[in-house]
Amino acid sequence: MFFSRKKKKESELDAAFQKVYEEIRGIDDWDNPKKLEHYILDSCEQIIATTKEIEAQKTEYRIITDYLKDIQTLQNLPDKQQQDLRTCAKNIEELTHSRQNFLNRDPLISDAQYTLMEENEEILPSTIHRMQENERYQATVEKDMQYLEAEKSRLDMEYHDLSRSKKWYRLLAILSLVVFGSFLVVLLFLWEELSSVRGVFMGVFFVGALIAMLLMLGLNHNQKVRRKTLRKLNDTIALLNVVRMKYANVTRAIRYEQERYEISNSHELNYVWECYIHTVESQERFEADNTDLDYFYKLYIRLLEAIDLYDRKIWLKQVRALVNPEDMKRVNHNLVERRAKVRSRIQENTKALKSERDEIDHLMKEHNYYVPEIMQIISSVDKLCGLKA
Repeated sequence: MFFSRKKKKESELDAAFQKVYEEIRGIDDWDNPKKLEHYILDSCEQIIATTKEIEAQKTEYRIITDYLKDIQTLQNLPDKQQQDLRTCAKNIEELTHSRQNFLNRDPLISDAQYTLMEENEEILPSTIHRMQENERYQATVEKDMQYLEAEKSRLDMEYHDLSRSKKWYRLLAILSLVVFGSFLVVLLFLWEELSSVRGVFMGVFFVGALIAMLLMLGLNHNQKVRRKTLRKLNDTIALLNVVRMKYANVTRAIRYEQERYEISNSHELNYVWECYIHTVESQERFEADNTDLDYFYKLYIRLLEAIDLYDRKIWLKQVRALVNPEDMKRVNHNLVERRAKVRSRIQENTKALKSERDEIDHLMKEHNYYVPEIMQIISSVDKLCGLKA
């Protein structure tokens, strides 16, 4: 009712202001006494605005005072009640901090990776193990393949060297045969003239036979070694083909998993899997924290409801102040400073309001200007602003 009456008075006052202002706007001569009315009306409006500001500041002052009283009430609680409230507030603070850390965390894996891990959650542990085994087997097979490649190259070179040696043996045999035959022909022509030719002939024949035997043995040994080398080379090629097939099969299996999970090796897949597990555990903790946080908030509200406080909701945002006495002192100090500033503004505005009102009385007295409409407006302003009885 009080506020409705006040609103009604303000509405009537606004109508009076509007009427006088319309009259003033029609005046061209500002030496007219109406100019004084304009100034008085401006002052009245300023008084109303200042009064409203003072009322708002007084309301703020009362609220701050009530908050300070609440702090004293909380600080003077019985030990058991104070301990219960502090323990509950501490749980809320820790759970809120944990929840905030989860919300502010940098994601360990992308949404696409998370979805892929979630879809294959049941088979991934065995997939990782199988991929690790395949990579170890691939490394072993690759070493065997490299060894067989080197052995194949070595045997291939050895076989070609033996083939070249065979050609040299043949060339030497032909050359030896030509030289030996030529020498025998010469000795046959000289057989009758020289008595000593028979001994030389026998020596040359013996040397030729020895050379032929050595060439025969060398060529035979070359043939055996070539056949043996060729068998080894063929066996190595066959074994290499088998190893290559094994390497191709295990590589295809590894590449399939790499393309499926968009990773480069089992270590990366295992890392993504561990990140997924950690993310799931964090989400579970987050959900549990939310449940616990809801429980402790309800308990906290019940504990606050048992205390006679001006505003209980504000302490939902000041949980840390109930946990840490230093924070409570800081809150109290800030409120005291804020109340002092509000008090100072109230005093300044009250002083300005009185000065403005005194100036109106001074002008009216000086100019002996007591127009009924203006007097009615001033009287309404005084009542509205509580300046005079």
